[in-house]
Amino acid sequence: MPTPAAQALSHENAPIDAEFWLNPEGVAVEYDTLRFLYVPDHVLTFVAAQIARKVYRYQIDNISTKQQITHAVMVTMGGLLPGVMLHDHLAWTLNKNIPPIDFGTLGVQCYAGPGQPLEEPSVIRPLSIDVSGRVVGVVDDLVDLGGTATFVADYLTNEHGASRIILIAPFLKSRDVISAMAVISYGQVPKDTWIIMPREKVETLVKRVPYWRDNGATFDVCQENLRRIGYPQYLLDIYLRAAYERG
Repeated sequence: MPTPAAQALSHENAPIDAEFWLNPEGVAVEYDTLRFLYVPDHVLTFVAAQIARKVYRYQIDNISTKQQITHAVMVTMGGLLPGVMLHDHLAWTLNKNIPPIDFGTLGVQCYAGPGQPLEEPSVIRPLSIDVSGRVVGVVDDLVDLGGTATFVADYLTNEHGASRIILIAPFLKSRDVISAMAVISYGQVPKDTWIIMPREKVETLVKRVPYWRDNGATFDVCQENLRRIGYPQYLLDIYLRAAYERG
């Protein structure tokens, strides 16, 4: 029988359908107009590696222009997990012509919950690094309609003197933002799809189950919705009953 360590390694090495994740589609569930795309941990790790390769190519292509990315700002909360994964690839370099990237954070609030964007983003935690005069990669987990990206780009440029902004995100919902700024990304998803990143599995469950319940879903329907989305049983065992009974 395989050891737990061997089982974990086997899962990490499981085949990934790279073509699917270029244009992934979420699943429909009862009592909801949104579709849900559950991104497993190992898939986001894979996607981050592909993005890092694109960043590296950008750095190579811009050796002569002196427009290489030297700093990266992770937009919290969404940009933290992909940002930490990218840090593993980009915070040092084996090529003397490629600068290591210095990572920092900026707290921005954009959503109240799934499908509930705020009227406009706001800065809730200050920028942690100096980006004055720098080419900056802005890391987030998703570009929706480009509002957050534009807000952060303007903030870093106008308030902190960044010379150029490169948006870096695993997934896009709209390609319109690409005409406004440089973008490095991997996949694109439909606008009606809520992407559940590894950092927000519990948050989405806790916020969406009461919504389904209030719209008529039984406990069993909520459980089936989560299973269809892709939730593992251990998270249902821990959180589903409490979320359903939440006032």
